[in-house]
Amino acid sequence: MGMSAYRRSVELATEILGGHEAVAKYLGTTPDMVASWAAGSSEPAVSFLLRLVDLIEQKTVAAARAATVVRRRKDEAV
Repeated sequence: MGMSAYRRSVELATEILGGHEAVAKYLGTTPDMVASWAAGSSEPAVSFLLRLVDLIEQKTVAAARAATVVRRRKDEAV
């Protein structure tokens, strides 16, 4: 079985923000708690999970928009 949605969300947020400490600061919790979520030892409260998903969505949409602009510029140059 694959990684849970909780763990994937924590992992992606950690990549976006740069570490467990940054995620903890963003959520207002401790790095140890974030580490336990990342390890699968516990699961974040729904309120934390929703904030993580919102962060991931914002970064994903921003990246998709940037990629679209780059592709459009390349197409126009041709």
